[in-house]
Amino acid sequence: MNQRRLSVYASVLVLFLLIPGVVFAQLGIRNISSVAIDADFDGSLTLDVNQVVLFPLTDRLTGEVSLQRQDDPRGLRKTTVSIAPVVVIGQFNYVIFRYGLGVLDAGLPPATAPDERAVSHGLTIDANRETETMYLNLAVRGEYYPRDGFWFVLPTVAARVPLNERLDLLGRYFFSYNSDGDVGNAVLTELSWPLSDQLSMKAGGSVSVENSWSLTGITGGSYAVTPALALRYHLEYIGRFGAPDGIRNILVLDASF
Repeated sequence: MNQRRLSVYASVLVLFLLIPGVVFAQLGIRNISSVAIDADFDGSLTLDVNQVVLFPLTDRLTGEVSLQRQDDPRGLRKTTVSIAPVVVIGQFNYVIFRYGLGVLDAGLPPATAPDERAVSHGLTIDANRETETMYLNLAVRGEYYPRDGFWFVLPTVAARVPLNERLDLLGRYFFSYNSDGDVGNAVLTELSWPLSDQLSMKAGGSVSVENSWSLTGITGGSYAVTPALALRYHLEYIGRFGAPDGIRNILVLDASF
């Protein structure tokens, strides 16, 4: 991805992040816009843009529609459209059932030639329990590429608990397995604490192993512009064994009305 192309992406992303929030604010719809850029030290860039819209259907049911675009230096370009019902169960529990249809091109398996396209089918079941002091999550995500018969599954489990009045601990475990027989494991931990009523910070790291080991260091923060508008920033140093290290930047705009 050259500098000219990156500048074009940056201009588009400003509009992508800001315009939907203004429009949906007038319609009473929640909008979550995010952009992630991985910059590896060999000069390669990976882009992941995601737009999520949530809208109430009933007191116990919310609809979710999302659009994701991924572009990486290996030649993969993938666009995914997802839909999901969010079902509220009781006072603190909700479950998301998400289906995503992805379209891939540009020379990576299962799209093996630049003029070929392939599709993927993804399913996620995401169960959550969230109170003022505790968060629990159990999710399973799977994706299938019918052209080549390739599939993978990614179960995760997470919990966030308070250590004291000002410090929270988040822990998350990931497991992955695919049709090629590859097995992956990862553990992430983060500490978060408030600096004021509007501003909070976090710090942590992760370790993962699949075909090789990687370690990360994480920092970031969240700023509540208003009770209904928040900005979140995530900065991550990625150390890889046998591959170039990199930096990951994630910016999230979350508008609730």
